Amino acid sequence: MGCASMIIRSVVSLVLGVVIFVGFLFWLLMNNFSDKLLSADFYNDTITGEDTYNRIYDELLLDEELKETTEDLLGDIQVVSHEEIVGLLKEIVPPAYVQSQVEGSIQRTVSYFNDDLETLELYVELGPPLDNIKPTLFRYLDGRIDGLAEEDPGIPECNSRQVGQVSGRLEAIWSELAGGVVPQSIPSLTAFPELCRQLIFDSAFDKAIDNVALDARAKEGLWLNKNEIRSQFIQGNTRGVLKQAARSLAVPLMDDALEEIRKELNEGDRLDLIHRITAWNEDITEAELRSEIDDGRGWMNRGRKFGKPLALVMVIGGSILMGLVHFPSLASGLGYPGAALASTGVFFFITGKILESRVPDWLQALVDQGAGEVSGIPPAVTGLGGDLLVSFGKQLTGGFTGPSLTLMIIGGLLVAGSFFVFRMKPFIPGVK
Repeated sequence: MGCASMIIRSVVSLVLGVVIFVGFLFWLLMNNFSDKLLSADFYNDTITGEDTYNRIYDELLLDEELKETTEDLLGDIQVVSHEEIVGLLKEIVPPAYVQSQVEGSIQRTVSYFNDDLETLELYVELGPPLDNIKPTLFRYLDGRIDGLAEEDPGIPECNSRQVGQVSGRLEAIWSELAGGVVPQSIPSLTAFPELCRQLIFDSAFDKAIDNVALDARAKEGLWLNKNEIRSQFIQGNTRGVLKQAARSLAVPLMDDALEEIRKELNEGDRLDLIHRITAWNEDITEAELRSEIDDGRGWMNRGRKFGKPLALVMVIGGSILMGLVHFPSLASGLGYPGAALASTGVFFFITGKILESRVPDWLQALVDQGAGEVSGIPPAVTGLGGDLLVSFGKQLTGGFTGPSLTLMIIGGLLVAGSFFVFRMKPFIPGVK
């Protein structure tokens, strides 16, 4: 009977040890993964930790393979260098603004999955950046015009031939500006007397507008801006003439670019990310995607509600039951649960250390493999995406060792307590 009892106790202890092991695994997963994945700080701290918002401009948009994409973002305004394009984009959409939009979307998503919001709204507010486009590009054009060299007009003459030359030059410059191109040089007007400049302008301006092939909106803008252009011309300020004309000539290009962008936006200049995802994927509708997300939230919250308490019950309850199985032996009642807790803690402590050291390498290899298999991914995208993925992996696997070490200590104390009881039981009546 004693042998059978010992066998039964050993089998039950083994089963309860598995229960403790599985319960602690569930607790680690729920505590480490679920709690982190449903915390906005987890994402925000990781993203900012990789200097992501500055690297978008300093690395990502400077990648030669993304040059065409970044140029498209400025419409048809011809910018000298790729670096200048990125600089303009940085003025139009500052890194701090990108960060505020990303963190806002993250907070709304986390709040939705935490049941703090009824509907998931993922969007980017593009109103302020769109409002920045014209002022930023006008400042850029002004700066380019300020750096232009002035052409030597030769012998200043006030005659019909000079009017024709000036008119033809204005036509050429206006055509370039209307195409988003800043001319290489500009004619100097300072050599002409003021009266001559007045006569030349009054004759050349109308002739140039009649002859040049321009968008109707550009011609209308020049007519509306004629007085300001004439004032600069008569003052002999050729750069001022170009700056005033550029306001009229470049606006249609900018308006067309803004119209194309706004075709993808909702009212209020919001880019609805969920709507765009379903627009790009014909296999699922927006209603279906939202339904699937909502179902996922339900399952996740049910798991969070019952998972962690159940895991704790498995660990604590399993340990108590294991101790009761060995009743009335207090030494065994402490030793067996202590050994189970300590061994479980040791296993997950070692596993956590291995994951901390190996997961980043595995994730980096996965990123490199994916970049190799999918052609057309720019290196800067792979680099930034890989760094973020590795950082997220480190954060997710970094929470195993602390709880495991705590479990090891508790188990060790119980085992130590069992030896103490074993040694002291001859001196304590009633203790077995």
